[in-house]
Amino acid sequence: MRQVRLLTMAALLAVAAVVTISPLGARQAAPGAPTNLVIVTGPGGGVSLQWTHSTGTFTHYIIEAGGAPAAPFLRIATDAFRNGSGATPGYYGKMPDLVAAFSAAGIGAGDFYVRIRGANGAAESAPSNEVVAHIRAGCYQPGTPTDFTAIMRGDFGMLQWNPGDGGVPTTYLIYASTVPNLPSPQFVIPVATPNLTVPIPVGTWYVRIAASNGCGTSAPSAEYTVTSPSTSPARTADPAPGARLPQPNVEYLVRVFGAEAAAQGLLQTSVSCPQRAGGPFFDPIEARKTILNPFITYIVDRLRLYDTRFGYNAKPTRAWTPAVIAGDEIAYHHGSDAAEGSPNAYAVDVLFGHCTGAIGNPREEVGYRAFYDEFVRWTGAGRF
Repeated sequence: MRQVRLLTMAALLAVAAVVTISPLGARQAAPGAPTNLVIVTGPGGGVSLQWTHSTGTFTHYIIEAGGAPAAPFLRIATDAFRNGSGATPGYYGKMPDLVAAFSAAGIGAGDFYVRIRGANGAAESAPSNEVVAHIRAGCYQPGTPTDFTAIMRGDFGMLQWNPGDGGVPTTYLIYASTVPNLPSPQFVIPVATPNLTVPIPVGTWYVRIAASNGCGTSAPSAEYTVTSPSTSPARTADPAPGARLPQPNVEYLVRVFGAEAAAQGLLQTSVSCPQRAGGPFFDPIEARKTILNPFITYIVDRLRLYDTRFGYNAKPTRAWTPAVIAGDEIAYHHGSDAAEGSPNAYAVDVLFGHCTGAIGNPREEVGYRAFYDEFVRWTGAGRF
């Protein structure tokens, strides 16, 4: 997620004053409106925004803020921060302009009504839903977590949820009971992240999630039934249109499957970084990172036994070389739209030191890093 540090509203206004939108050569239809805008407010005037991507053709987003509903006095184009007007210039041929998230800090006190528009240089979308950022000196009680889901295989459970609007949670509380709608939960499990991967004791469990910080605890989420042992559907059900599923934490599985792949020799540089025919390319090492390789295919195929929302990242962020996939990243489709080509996906880096063996490193390394600062497109790469 892009970080913009120590910006006051006055500074943001100065940025907005110099923002221009570059026209495209040919006129394009307006994108669809972004959806599911959520805002988290932190201490010291910090806010974090997250939304679901526009449909259609979009090149960047426009953030609007005002002191009253539907009355923006401020417009910030996200590509301003790439083009030299702000903190995050374009780098390495990547596209942070298209990330469906934005953060700022040091905003002055007030109540700000915020919404997002998609843009493509020729046209702008209708606005997203509008949310209110209550900026004060103190902290705020978190909002109720949303979109609670679970993926089960036997007694192995992956629970995940999204934060709601409100203050920044410091702890999530998992309320679990063997009786539905029990006012006082039998078990309360605190976790620091919006997910939990854990063996689930045998039985049927009725689970809710609350968020907490120093200013209070939210109301609990809707109750979700988790049965162990079980095999949940091979594809997690779609979220509501325009919403997003939370990201499963599959680090444990990636490391187990990565060890299996290594035992089969799939981590050898000659296998996980195969030679690429054709060229010449500006950067031949980077070119070799953007094709199918047996290591990533092994990880993806194993994860798809848990949820067929797992696939490849189409790697649309390389400006100078044709890309089939990201050779070191996987993707998880979180939307209700068609998966192939969808930007509504999370990306996870599962192969560290990728292709560096070609310049001296004897072997690649299994890793795990979820990231939010690059644009993602989901693909089956013609395999599924």
